[in-house]
Amino acid sequence: MEAQLRGTRKSGRDRGGNRNDDRGRGRGRSRRRCRAEDDNNQDRVLSKALSWVLRHGAPSIGLNISTDGYIPIAAILLSDTRGLKKFTEDDVRKVVASNDKQRFSLSERQIIISSDDRKKYSFVVSTDDSNNCASVKALCIRANQGHSIQGIVAEDLLTPIPSEELKNLDIIVHGTNKYAWEKYIYNEGLKRMNRNHIHFAPGLPQSNSHVISGMRKDCEIHIFVDGAKCAKDSVKFYRSTNGVILTPGIDNEGTLPVDYFSSIIDTKTDTELLSEK
Repeated sequence: MEAQLRGTRKSGRDRGGNRNDDRGRGRGRSRRRCRAEDDNNQDRVLSKALSWVLRHGAPSIGLNISTDGYIPIAAILLSDTRGLKKFTEDDVRKVVASNDKQRFSLSERQIIISSDDRKKYSFVVSTDDSNNCASVKALCIRANQGHSIQGIVAEDLLTPIPSEELKNLDIIVHGTNKYAWEKYIYNEGLKRMNRNHIHFAPGLPQSNSHVISGMRKDCEIHIFVDGAKCAKDSVKFYRSTNGVILTPGIDNEGTLPVDYFSSIIDTKTDTELLSEK
């Protein structure tokens, strides 16, 4: 029995004293797996840091942002914030290309660097009458939606949805949890809170509608919006590059009242909740 065990083990040396290759291959696979996991973790760290800067934090760390949401990558990577200095432009390109929700876009823009500090710059626009000979081309990045930064122009960042198209949209749905529905939304409607827009998806994530972004798969409540009523009342809606549907709401508080809901579904019980109001 002992001899059989020696003859079948997967590591160590064989009977001739030669090292069995299986152990080396196992260690190699383990190292490669660890490296892949570390790379994925670093990608998540970078993605979260970029999301925060591009959606919310740029002004607080002294970064100028264009009206359509772009910031030079080089300027972002000079920031001490959230470990960004350790990443490279190639790292950013990788995160943009691999992000499953297509949260980011890249674009080359002309900028004017106002001093030796590469974080001090301005964007060249077509109506700029200044001497553009000093401008340089810079690779820039933006978040496609989700902003709270003031000064971003919705019509520059997003595509307006015409009323004729809005009224014919099959699905405009917002996902939330049961607590938020019962505590707030039931009486107050949807609010954009500290963001510039309320977010919706053009379909359910678990369906075959190829929904990329706009709501989580595990939402407890699905709130469907009446596009025809919104179009009739001239409520503004937009579409982002990654397919998210957005509205600023109908008032200064950024609210979409319950009157514009067509259906509310409890996903756990498949129960209609709107009839309970």
